[in-house]
Parts: sequence; structure tokens; C-alpha cells
Amino acid sequence: MNRKIWMQIKIVIPAFILLMTGCTANYYVTPDEFINQVAEKQYKTENPTGFYVVSPLASLFFNQKYGANNIRKVLCRDKAGNLLYLFPDRNTQLEITSKSTNDIVKMYFDTVFFEGNKLVGLRSRLVPGMTREIVLTDIEKIEIYAEFPRTEKVDLK
Repeated sequence: MNRKIWMQIKIVIPAFILLMTGCTANYYVTPDEFINQVAEKQYKTENPTGFYVVSPLASLFFNQKYGANNIRKVLCRDKAGNLLYLFPDRNTQLEITSKSTNDIVKMYFDTVFFEGNKLVGLRSRLVPGMTREIVLTDIEKIEIYAEFPRTEKVDLK
């Protein structure tokens, strides 16, 4: 009996580790391309598609909503350099590297907006006021992290 349990554990643990580490993917977009795509597609609106409730449980205790940019796809590159469309979801995150300080500014993709000469977004949906911002001219590189990404290859023909 113990041997049978041990064999199951030997199968389940590696499968769990592969599942947890293999479900995220990194994508890259140049700052200029990203700025153009967001500027062209972003809009804030008061209708239900433009704002999302933080979570059903949180809505019981707080009347907290956050603005969403309604960007349904973004043109980017994968690790191999292939051009593709990424369809971001609520868990898609940005990591933006600063030229001046080499700090990494993290924010959720669906909360990113331009405000003047800055890119502004939320770092947490549960804690109000955890906004991050970076001046557009200070952006060195942008990486997009997606869990269970949905993509579409771009045909250059």
C-alpha cells in the first residue's frame, strides 16, 4: 500500500510543478509600439464594460471598482521573436524597466492608461491607491507576463 502511494506522489508532484511553471509566458513589445497601441485603443467609460468590480467577495464589503482600458489584443513578440497578438486577461501583467534607475514598475495590463506624459496603472486591485506610474520617456523596455496566454500568430504575407 505504501509503495502505491509513493508512486502516485512521484507522479503528482512533478506534474504539479510543470503545470505551475509552464502556464506563464513572457512577451515583449518596444516602448514606442506599446505607446502607439495603447493611445489608439484605450478609453475609459462609465458603462459596465469599462469598469470591473474587484471581486464578488470584496464587493460585499467595499464598493470598489477600477477603470479598465478595454484593450482586447496587443501586438508583441514571443521569446523566439515571432510576431503575434496576445489577448490579455485580468491576470496579465506588465513589467516596465526604467532607463534612469533600472527599477521595474509592475502593473496590471487592463488598468494601464496614459495620463499626460505618464503611463499609470494599478499594482493591486484589492488595496486602493496602489497605483504605479512611469514617465513615457523613461521607459527602457516592456515585458508582458500572461498566465495561460491566448495568442494568435501574425501572418506577414
